[in-house]
Amino acid sequence: MPIVPQKRKSKKDSILKEYITQPVVVTGTRNEVLQKDSPVRVSIADGSQAQGTAMVTVADMLREQTGVLLQNNVRTGVQIMGLNPDYTLILIDGQPMIGRVAGVLDLSRVSVGAIERVEIVKGPMSSLYGSDALAGVINIITKKPALGWSGRLYSQYLEKGPSEIQAECGYGSEKMDASAYFNAKRANPFELTQNIQNRTIVAPYAGFVDYTGQIKSKWYASENVSIMADARLFHSESRGKFIESFFGQVAQNEGAVIQNEQSATMSTEWSHGKARLTAQLYGSAYTERYEFDTVQGNNSQIDDLLRRIARGYIQYDVLWNLRNRFTFGTEYHIDDIGGARYPDKPFFSTFSGFMQWEGNPVDWISYSLSSRYVKNSAFENPNISDSILLHLLWLTNPKFAINVKIGDDIRIRASIGTGFKVPDFRQLYVEFTNNLNQAGYQLIGARRIGNNLRPERSVSYETGISWDRNYLNFLDNTILTFGFDMQYFRNDLTDLIDFVQVGNAGDQAVYSYRNIKRARTQGIESNIKSGLLFSHNQSITFSAGYQYLIADDLDIMEIFEKRLTYLSTNGQEIRLNPKEYGGLWFRSAHSGVVRLQYTKGTELTDGWSANIRAQFVGRFGDQQKNVNGAFPFAPAGSSFSIAVLDNENEYAHGYTLLNSSAYYRFVFENTWLSSIMLSAGVNNLLNAMDLVSVPGLVGRQFFANVTVKF
Repeated sequence: MPIVPQKRKSKKDSILKEYITQPVVVTGTRNEVLQKDSPVRVSIADGSQAQGTAMVTVADMLREQTGVLLQNNVRTGVQIMGLNPDYTLILIDGQPMIGRVAGVLDLSRVSVGAIERVEIVKGPMSSLYGSDALAGVINIITKKPALGWSGRLYSQYLEKGPSEIQAECGYGSEKMDASAYFNAKRANPFELTQNIQNRTIVAPYAGFVDYTGQIKSKWYASENVSIMADARLFHSESRGKFIESFFGQVAQNEGAVIQNEQSATMSTEWSHGKARLTAQLYGSAYTERYEFDTVQGNNSQIDDLLRRIARGYIQYDVLWNLRNRFTFGTEYHIDDIGGARYPDKPFFSTFSGFMQWEGNPVDWISYSLSSRYVKNSAFENPNISDSILLHLLWLTNPKFAINVKIGDDIRIRASIGTGFKVPDFRQLYVEFTNNLNQAGYQLIGARRIGNNLRPERSVSYETGISWDRNYLNFLDNTILTFGFDMQYFRNDLTDLIDFVQVGNAGDQAVYSYRNIKRARTQGIESNIKSGLLFSHNQSITFSAGYQYLIADDLDIMEIFEKRLTYLSTNGQEIRLNPKEYGGLWFRSAHSGVVRLQYTKGTELTDGWSANIRAQFVGRFGDQQKNVNGAFPFAPAGSSFSIAVLDNENEYAHGYTLLNSSAYYRFVFENTWLSSIMLSAGVNNLLNAMDLVSVPGLVGRQFFANVTVKF
């Protein structure tokens, strides 16, 4: 952090210091470290970015982060580095969320109101977090109460979206922290119509209500011991007609979807000398119930799901000296699932042990070396007798990251690491038949059709440079901040699990899962940010980011390079051309974000702010648009016919979301009322819609909200 010239402190000095202070992050190494000094690159989506906007859920926040793309097939999940939502571990205060449907954790279950910040680590983090972190980790960190009593009330109206109320209160002191949060949303049903390729799509969106409650507490029992407890409840109920999208198949359903989630954590920290011991117990249960208007494959109109996990965790940190810190830990995880889709009620248990060494041999170098051993009850570790090194890599999943500081402004980061992911319950055991009109299909777990899926492996490389500079007196009493970073990333994947059509049952397609022997995702991500802080507490900030992504099945690419010829389903002769291979489905080569904001005033003064924000997502292959039929040249070792992206008509159009909002804050002194903030704006000014490929785009939305703090 740059040094502010020494002089008598004033309120303005404090504001300037806050403006340029680097935050502390925890997700990259499981320990506290300044963001700029972390050897593992950690991005932050600050909760304050949602202030005065219509961001309702954490998904809305993540949409505005470079390289984090939302996928709306079945549920709203995130794609990182070209890998699907089931490859990213989602944490709330360090504890895993559960309740994936079709591999997707629905991020609309997490309200933005309780969030302090979201830390995003891209790239495999299996060495510290285990199987689900092959693409990265998203850690949603909820608010900690300020000293004394505080509270907030919030209400929002959003066109074609939920009206919402939030309430929170908290108390902080030297002996304890305690806070409570409640959120309620209610959305009325509506219907959208769009003409696509000479056909009219009518999409109903059901009304819903959902509620979230959360309590957190921390007791500082002594100077060395603290005890924490928290609990979270979520309930959602949707009834009426709604649209259901399954990888491009769009159908209407009338019925209900009911979701419930409960989770609780107990933990303690004990510090002694230069060491710290952390112990945690965590449990979570998720239930989901569908009430269809059509009898499904289980001979019932009811389809339900129950998922439960329990987790015990111990971590020991030792600051060996001022330049070395060692972390050791162990974790035991049990996981079961039941319901109509899982009549066998499968059960997993996982034991893990991990370790990490963080070093700082000289002032301008910091690094981390971590590894993890995993024993999963569903999979045996392989017998790799011909390569001791390969065997060790499989067992320990190491990762090495380094941060080299060149002067005060430039950082060069590089990392290499392995990732792994065992197939989940859905990929192995699911048994589901959807009989809805226009979208009938069957989804069968691989083990049920005799296909023994192999765990996925990856080797990831990342290198990049960042430059951050603060000019304290750029102009008279003006601070200029400027930052730029660029990273190259690459994931070489073995046995990537992919969704595949394995046959037909009558007029229904039958889908399951297969291993892609070799796949690769790679690309470049770049970001630029700048800010001007003027006197009288005025600021202008600008940020922009861009990602270029290539995602390929390497065996398919080799087949294209042979320039073979075949007949399509319509009898047309097709000659393979490597330039026409579009890579893996549902990946956009180009995406980016932009934000421009003007603010006058601070949390302590009257003021106002206005911003305009844009998110661009380029075209992507939509598998349901496949026009050439099954690809006749199956990769070596594969018994499945597959669909390949090789035609211009198989792409869904890209889109741009343009959002704008403004707020005014009234601050009150010497009263119990702290401030009132009024906000209004428009989402999706350009009215982007694609009811087939991106059903989450509902067109232009106006909103207004009010926030009261005390």
